[in-house]
Amino acid sequence: MKVFAQHGHQPSDKITRGLEEGAIDGVIFSSRYLNPDKVQEKLDDAYLANPAAEILIDSEFYASRLKGTPNSQLGYLERQSYLKTYRRRDLVRTEVVERALREVYQSVRYLPVTAHIAPNIYVSQSFDSMEAGIALNFIERAKSVFGDSKKPVYATLAVDRRALLSPSDFLSFLNDVTALGTAPEGFYLLVGGGSITERSDLVQSEIMDANVLGGWMMINFSLAQNGFKVINGFADVLTPFLSAAGATACATGWWSNLRTFSMGRYVKPEGAGGQLPIVRYLSKLLLNRLRIDELSYAAVVPGIINGLSSDDEYLNGIPGRTTEALQTWEALSSLNSNVSDQLEVSLANLLDLIAQAYTAYSTLTTYGITAGYETATEYLDQLSGGIEVFRRLAEI
Repeated sequence: MKVFAQHGHQPSDKITRGLEEGAIDGVIFSSRYLNPDKVQEKLDDAYLANPAAEILIDSEFYASRLKGTPNSQLGYLERQSYLKTYRRRDLVRTEVVERALREVYQSVRYLPVTAHIAPNIYVSQSFDSMEAGIALNFIERAKSVFGDSKKPVYATLAVDRRALLSPSDFLSFLNDVTALGTAPEGFYLLVGGGSITERSDLVQSEIMDANVLGGWMMINFSLAQNGFKVINGFADVLTPFLSAAGATACATGWWSNLRTFSMGRYVKPEGAGGQLPIVRYLSKLLLNRLRIDELSYAAVVPGIINGLSSDDEYLNGIPGRTTEALQTWEALSSLNSNVSDQLEVSLANLLDLIAQAYTAYSTLTTYGITAGYETATEYLDQLSGGIEVFRRLAEI
């Protein structure tokens, strides 16, 4: 299972280092943060770091709904001619959908990407809606528009978490997708939650909900079972769970809004600014991030430290942002080693990881370390519950 970088603000040398050191297998570049005048240069840098890397670009067409709205922050998307405000009643027409697809394709057709991500709208509430019908039309037309490039095509499927709370609706939608006559090779899957800013220190995400996780896993499972490849954007710590369900790759980045997707990332929040979030360490044992000072907990539970190459800089000082990104990618790749070709084995391994995390947190409390205990264990409850929801949906 592959781990990709989710590109965003202030990439510095994070992506090139990740590719050079094998911490990531590829990158999903963001059109919002990719200067159109320097696209070729950035792609060349990525290939120079790792000639075998998988390189994709997300047009972020789904953000077009926010163009011209108060406080929108679309970055370089404002320079893209394809980013137009469409009315839903226009997008129900196939010729409008095909025109939107072609305009995105024209902006990327000559770029040396390894595969194309075809655009789509954002399904904001339900799979039983006009938006879902429009999204299905984008998916059905993607291959015919992007297909002449002779490169694999991943259709975007961007949905709000609320759409996963009605299993009958999204299972019906999946049946429609898998029955399409002209289908892409795969999907670029985004599941969105509430408002998140890049400077949030901790993400108290609505995505960490058993029903949302179970539904997200089910989408991966259903698509994979029908022969599609699935790349999950903004997956972060859910990477091994989605990989177990059949994901081809999962991506994450270095800021909170690159770890969890939200349409709110395109709107400037009130009172924006302030201090940057502190550097954190992703512990495989706890399935969670720790502050630098909390690494001292390893004196009680040694397994909190992952035992990977990126640990040294954490144990010998305060690391920089590049090290933080590399540490996250390395930890997620290592967690993916618990995923096998056998679904039941993978799910059993994940439940065992959750059980070990419970035990570790319980041990910490016996030594009087209780800060964040209730939040952490509630989060673990949602992870284990997500597996049970997935089992029920997949009927396994």
